[in-house]
Amino acid sequence: MTAALIDWPSLAADGFPYPAHIPASRLVDELAVALVSRDPGVRDDGAYAAAAHWIREGRLDAVLEELGDSAAGRFSHREVQARTFAPLILSAVLTRAAAVPGLVPQEAAERWCAAFSAWYPQERDTRGWDDSLGWLHAVAHGADAVAAFVQVLPHRRSDLGPAAHPPTARIGTRSD
Repeated sequence: MTAALIDWPSLAADGFPYPAHIPASRLVDELAVALVSRDPGVRDDGAYAAAAHWIREGRLDAVLEELGDSAAGRFSHREVQARTFAPLILSAVLTRAAAVPGLVPQEAAERWCAAFSAWYPQERDTRGWDDSLGWLHAVAHGADAVAAFVQVLPHRRSDLGPAAHPPTARIGTRSD
């Protein structure tokens, strides 16, 4: 990929103005790269915050399915920050889809749900904070995605509930 077209810290400082000079499909590519960044300033404060803002505004409606497919593809990424920010993007996409029925094909939401359901109970890195990567929050971000999936796929409610995705470790409980 060529050099990044977006200076994420500057974009954040300016309140996330939409970069209309960048084609939406290229913007999805830019976001995909930034959302796997090991730098939480780029990933959290820049790309994620911008994506969530633009999705809420409807700026990315034309590429929501592509954005969702990109996020779902990161569930198998080797780096934890890539995996744990994927459900946040899906949550934003699904929330927008729930607000504007027909915006995202049902088949796409089902595809993302399958990828999420394969990842969530298997994720072993459940740290909230990492000194170099910043906030990860696999459990919390996954819970946000569950809530968003249930909005769009209410028939999946029992598939996505706590019984379907038991936590890998219980904090403050003993097994003996």
